[in-house]
Amino acid sequence: MKKITVIIILIFAYTTTFSQENTFGDEIELDEKEYYFAIRLLPSLNGNLIQVAVKKKNSVNKDDIKFLTLNSWARQLAGYETSDANPDRENLTEKYKIFEVPSEASNKGNEEIEFYTVKKIEAILNNLWRLKYSEYPYFNSEKNEDKGWAKHPDEKITWLPSESQMNILRTYGINELSDFIEDKQVMRLLKDVRNRNWQNRYIQSAGVYQYEELNDTIPNN
Repeated sequence: MKKITVIIILIFAYTTTFSQENTFGDEIELDEKEYYFAIRLLPSLNGNLIQVAVKKKNSVNKDDIKFLTLNSWARQLAGYETSDANPDRENLTEKYKIFEVPSEASNKGNEEIEFYTVKKIEAILNNLWRLKYSEYPYFNSEKNEDKGWAKHPDEKITWLPSESQMNILRTYGINELSDFIEDKQVMRLLKDVRNRNWQNRYIQSAGVYQYEELNDTIPNN
């Protein structure tokens, strides 16, 4: 009887220890912050027409948002720079098939692939202003003739899309332009805006049937 009692005590102690380890592990996992890539269609403090960041998902705490330059954000997205939003340093443009590196660049080796990938992401980001504006809003001799895709019913309002266009943007997880597009919706947006059919649908939803095709070509290094 004494031997049986000892065995029961040992089993109870082992089970309790194992349970505590699992609970401790779960608490660490629950407390661990997970960051995601994010885009907001608002001007940034450094003069860009959009804001890019990594942020804790669905957080409104400003301490959980890390704003980045377009270059740093692009490098993190492609896995060339350490990132809380990409800890495994994957090339997310390749994973989500946002674009392909042409053979002209890939045949030149890793350095050229990196250059092309980062510049391509930056080029896509630099065209996202078209979603919000009907005209390029800053003075720029090279861009002041460029037209955006947004079309507000009031032609004097050149800095807002129409409600039908907002409905399309809301499919990316935002309610207002001040909200962040996050995580996989970022990847979907970066891929979609390069698609001519998507561009047509966005523009024509506001009753506009002419547009300037997005140009995100990359100059030779």
